[in-house]
Amino acid sequence: MQQKVITSGNASALNHEIAKMIEDGWKPLGPHRVVEVLHQLQYSGSEHKRTLIEVEYSQTMVKED
Repeated sequence: MQQKVITSGNASALNHEIAKMIEDGWKPLGPHRVVEVLHQLQYSGSEHKRTLIEVEYSQTMVKED
């Protein structure tokens, strides 16, 4: 059995890659995951202005040999 973890910066691109791999005989294994890769608070002096959050979407795919 082969296994690959595919990742993307957005859900749409991950869905596109999953669809391509399914056409090639791969199957998703378990649920997709979304993790924060960056969580940064931004201030101007002591005033909070915004929070920058970046996420990464991933899915484990398997294929029988």
